[in-house]
Amino acid sequence: MEIERLPLSQSLADKHRAAELKWRGKPPGIPPEMAIEFVAKLKAGSTVRKLTGGGRILGPAMVSYDRFKKHCELNPEWAVEALRISDVNSRLGKGARLRNRTHCRNGHPLADAFVSHQAGYTKRDCRSCWRIRQKQAPPIKPEVARKVEILLRRGSPISSFTTGGSKSYLVEHKTFTRFRLENPQINELFLQNRKTANSRGQGLRYLRIKNSARREEANDYQKILAMFPLSFPGRHDAAQDVFVALLEGSLKRVDVPTRVQQFMTAHNRMFPTKYAKFGDSPLLSLDEALFDDGTATRADAVSRGLWD
Repeated sequence: MEIERLPLSQSLADKHRAAELKWRGKPPGIPPEMAIEFVAKLKAGSTVRKLTGGGRILGPAMVSYDRFKKHCELNPEWAVEALRISDVNSRLGKGARLRNRTHCRNGHPLADAFVSHQAGYTKRDCRSCWRIRQKQAPPIKPEVARKVEILLRRGSPISSFTTGGSKSYLVEHKTFTRFRLENPQINELFLQNRKTANSRGQGLRYLRIKNSARREEANDYQKILAMFPLSFPGRHDAAQDVFVALLEGSLKRVDVPTRVQQFMTAHNRMFPTKYAKFGDSPLLSLDEALFDDGTATRADAVSRGLWD
């Protein structure tokens, strides 16, 4: 199947004819004097694509890409040097058109643009265009408007569907603002929601303060408990006594380390383990036999003494 070719324009045909006559009868590759000029233009900042591509923007091509490839095959050392210079110029020239721009597409100066560093490149956003976009909020979509109204009637926070990046995000805040200002019914729901949000926020703040106080109280108790030796059997009771004294104001926080021993002594006096509560005599068991050759115990003597 033959493809019908459109006739070339007169000017384009003339260019093709001139290029054919220029290279007619020439040996493969690039002439030596042109190869030297080719490298000189590369060192001046050009690239292989510019010198072999041509076009309306780049200008006429110095040589075709096929001849350049053939010359590289015939002269490998020249090819390595030319491609190296071209590669360096390509990396330096990448993004140069955008870097050299002084005004955005709308004619605003980029001197005070927002600069952000993205992955592999630096981005400039026109500050004037950003302000205009902020003031000109787009209209809300009908399906999004229905979802927003349902959430407002449920009492959901505004930030739950206007915060970018969240799973429940539906619409930008500026778009929602335009939506509620253009619809009195939605605006009334918004005002009611904001009142509820204030009370809900106060409740959350009170809960945070209360939980913080509880955590601080638990931390204080653990710090006080750590001041008592692990071998002390009544360390938990004594720590509670210290904590009560702190709450009553009879003990200062700075004096706790120096008063630990006093609380331990007071606890031992109230709950003796080895010695009697009063005096220095050892504790005696009521089940102990009074005499070696008898069965009477001290408990028998006490009960009889009480009831006789």
